[in-house]
Amino acid sequence: MAAAGVLAIIAAVVLTTAASGVRDRISTVGDTDAPSVRATDDFLFRLQDMDAQLVNALLVNGDSQVHVPRAASEALYETDRKTADLDLENATVALAGDQTALKQLHTVSDDFGQYQAQAVRTLADDERVGGPVAGAAPAAVFADYQNGHDLLFGGDDKGGLMKAAADLEKSSRDAIDSSASSASRSLNTVIGEFLLFGVLLVGGLTVLQVYVFRRFKRTVNPALAGATVVALVLMIGGAAGTAAAAADFHTAKNDAFDSVLALSEANATSAGINADESRWLLAHDTPGPRSDYQQSFFRAEQAIADVPGGTDITTYAGAVYQEQKARTVDDLSQTSMTRNSSFGEEFHNITFPGEAEAALKAFDAYNTYLQDDVQLRSMPLNTPVGLKAAIDFDTNADTVGSSDQAFNAYSQALGDVITLNEAQFESSMPAAKSGIGTWTWLPYVLTALLIGLTVLGLRPRLNEYR
Repeated sequence: MAAAGVLAIIAAVVLTTAASGVRDRISTVGDTDAPSVRATDDFLFRLQDMDAQLVNALLVNGDSQVHVPRAASEALYETDRKTADLDLENATVALAGDQTALKQLHTVSDDFGQYQAQAVRTLADDERVGGPVAGAAPAAVFADYQNGHDLLFGGDDKGGLMKAAADLEKSSRDAIDSSASSASRSLNTVIGEFLLFGVLLVGGLTVLQVYVFRRFKRTVNPALAGATVVALVLMIGGAAGTAAAAADFHTAKNDAFDSVLALSEANATSAGINADESRWLLAHDTPGPRSDYQQSFFRAEQAIADVPGGTDITTYAGAVYQEQKARTVDDLSQTSMTRNSSFGEEFHNITFPGEAEAALKAFDAYNTYLQDDVQLRSMPLNTPVGLKAAIDFDTNADTVGSSDQAFNAYSQALGDVITLNEAQFESSMPAAKSGIGTWTWLPYVLTALLIGLTVLGLRPRLNEYR
């Protein structure tokens, strides 16, 4: 009886401690790592959109006849800037305690300040000497913008503020992956511990029951039978409860948040290609930068959807069109895209009701935007009228059929898929935490009941010796 009691107490201590540790790891994923990834992902998006709005303002110049006035682009730039500042604040809170990540964040903050200062100088110079014709930014203003572009992307388009922010975002992703892997391993360990201690307790109580039967000639000791049932509840209930928590955690991280990560990356990269489109227009009479911006667009769209067969912007848009025509909500996993691109990852990770429809709608909208981009690049830019028409097509979201309206529709559709997966993450993560949380205290209750029933069952037999 004493041995059974000691074993039950050891089991309670080990199991509740293990369950508490798992709950803390799950909390780290949901309350620390996920917010840091969200903040750094959104910061990348805001950076790209800030620069897009800056370029749009430079494209307008002092022309009052364009559909989207300069002030509207400057207002959107300011909104992005404030949100980006808030993202950095949120990342600072989420990353508190991670000294390496905080050092990266400090670098990002410094670089962000330099970029903003350069953007202000560029806008001020354009207001002073830009002139009244849309798309005719003076060489000095374009040189100012190039200085800011170098701060943003580095002289080789592989460094600068975007690289620092991307490294910070990668640190956040690595942290959540590491925490999630640790939590998953711990959940599996806890399931094994419940089964192990359950078998030991049930086996020990069964041996005790047999001993009482043989020594005292009693057929069944009801209280010992009850204690055995309690041990079974601890073993089966604990293992099943932990397995359910593991399933909820898998749904939250692997099924939901992995899609959020892929689609958030697509969102930020898409803001970048939209900016590249405007940069290409800004540099319409400067062949070198114009070619660079076009290549940047091409590289980025392949990261969004790595459809095979595209060797340049035009053939890639054709390949996306063919892929879009070939896909239905029932066969997204048969896509030719791989998990190395955002849409490829999402199409191979369709899990929730309505997700396939939302993902295909976003891809359809992406295809529409790319077809409009091909149209934009074929528009004549060698006259003020043609250039102005191209600028309106690129920046005016209010006109049906414009590139910017197509981009906004694509962004909205992409956001809908992100929202769907975010909702699943927000519901499954608390369920996982709550499910394992029950077993941070319930083993003590069951242990007390088991010991009480064991004493109750054996005390009458001990009294026979008096």
